[in-house]
Amino acid sequence: ILVPHLEPLTEQQFLGICSLQQSSQQAEEALSQGLDSLQQALADTIAAGSLSQGPDVGNYMGQMAIALGKLANYEGFVRQ
Repeated sequence: ILVPHLEPLTEQQFLGICSLQQSSQQAEEALSQGLDSLQQALADTIAAGSLSQGPDVGNYMGQMAIALGKLANYEGFVRQ
């Protein structure tokens, strides 16, 4: 689709576009893996909290703090 529009470009410009495309794909894959990892970590945290003994508010708050910490880590990952 893009090739007819790329013909007027110099070889250096074309190689730059190819490099950018590859970098974008790598970043997308890394983000996808990060999202999968975060989802699993949050699911594990929630599951661990739901298996605890009784409605312990302190334990619930601890689990929420861990989950929020993981979300903060994710935010940092996305901002990179």
